[in-house]
Amino acid sequence: MDSTDRVHMVGIHGIGGIGKTTLALALYNFIADNFKGVCFLENVRENSQKYGLVHLQNNLLCKILGKEGVQIIGVKEGISQIQRRLSQTKVLLVLDDVDEHEQLTAIAGKPDWFHPGSRIIITTRDKHLLTLHDIERTYEVQGLNEEESLDLLQWKAFKTDIINPRYKNVLTRAVTYASGLPLALEVIGSNLFGKDLEQWESAMDQYEEVLDNKIRKILQVSFDALGEDVQSVFLDIACCFKGYKSVEVTAILQAQYGRSMKYHIGMLVEKSLIKIDHLFRITLHDLIEDMGKDICREKSSKVPGKHSRLWFYKDIVKVLEDNQGTSAIEIIHLEFPLFRKEGGEDPSKKEKNDDVEVKWDGTAFKEMKNLKTLIIKNGRFSRGPKYLPNSLRVLEWRRYPSRYFPSNFNPEKLSILKLPDYLYMLPKLDSLSKVSVLNSFLGFCMFAN
Repeated sequence: MDSTDRVHMVGIHGIGGIGKTTLALALYNFIADNFKGVCFLENVRENSQKYGLVHLQNNLLCKILGKEGVQIIGVKEGISQIQRRLSQTKVLLVLDDVDEHEQLTAIAGKPDWFHPGSRIIITTRDKHLLTLHDIERTYEVQGLNEEESLDLLQWKAFKTDIINPRYKNVLTRAVTYASGLPLALEVIGSNLFGKDLEQWESAMDQYEEVLDNKIRKILQVSFDALGEDVQSVFLDIACCFKGYKSVEVTAILQAQYGRSMKYHIGMLVEKSLIKIDHLFRITLHDLIEDMGKDICREKSSKVPGKHSRLWFYKDIVKVLEDNQGTSAIEIIHLEFPLFRKEGGEDPSKKEKNDDVEVKWDGTAFKEMKNLKTLIIKNGRFSRGPKYLPNSLRVLEWRRYPSRYFPSNFNPEKLSILKLPDYLYMLPKLDSLSKVSVLNSFLGFCMFAN
């Protein structure tokens, strides 16, 4: 930002509530005195939707030139006015919360619109917009660390650095819940300002049970802007595939949808809804994961058997043991957590999740006519399945409880199979002429369709 002979456009991107606007405002206040004209154009997304691009162009010129008489009628006229008037003045312009490329082309189309030395700062949830606008200098805002999170929470909740030690555990709980998201810390701190310890603990119970509406509203903006197919892929990942290697998720989703989902996954990365870490695993913020699961629950009946996706082990066990399966179910992802044994808080004293038993009669899959992905990571079953849906595209069952597939199961649609080694020679699999199998459970078995 030191060069004075060039126009610099800088992009700041990240998930909703991560602090993009706060960072841009701090930078704006720090360097504003170095410019003849300054403008912090806030809430570009919202104001563009409500009032249109011409309104934003008028606001920009009025704030920088200080002339209430500037009146633009159309977007093209606004572009011409901005180019003509701002090319003569070194300006600092912040475009906050941009979500459409047309907003950039109408307000800050090219660097040569502005006088040398001008600075244009853009905040957005969509990294692709910055790439599309040829902005080379970009910065992704990261979450707060534990110490920073605690400082922010304490200031919002107590307005002082001196805290009663009795609040230590509940503050730690709140910091863990927020996972470095400033928005969550500010909401919790403001809501619990002046509250006693019992109210804090009660409130945290509520936050952990249901995502706060204010937090969800901010986070869900990015989800609502997605197309239906991309929304569906996001919900699959949020509910079932967090922590998976990206190549594995890509393969599972291709099998699930019958076509490549690479573009959809890439769009979710660009929209800051998911990330791919240095180990090539798909990750997402805990609160974004909670948002996705809440959306899924709301889209479905309160009866688990009528959900399109099942991931919570208690719901899945209930469906299997009580034979509540329906044709609405498309994905089942079962992974039992480690259960704490009675009589202590020692983390080492936990029951292995492989020892948990599902006591069923084996018929629960009979009505799941549209089940495409069945992944069972652990746990034991009292008997093998009597039915498996012919709709299955992905089947992973680490401790498959039989040496045989059901006699009425036709696996011709399977694209991915992961079973214990001894099951790969099942007669049912012999009927598949194009099967590539691995003699280890750790790898994919993919069937060429």
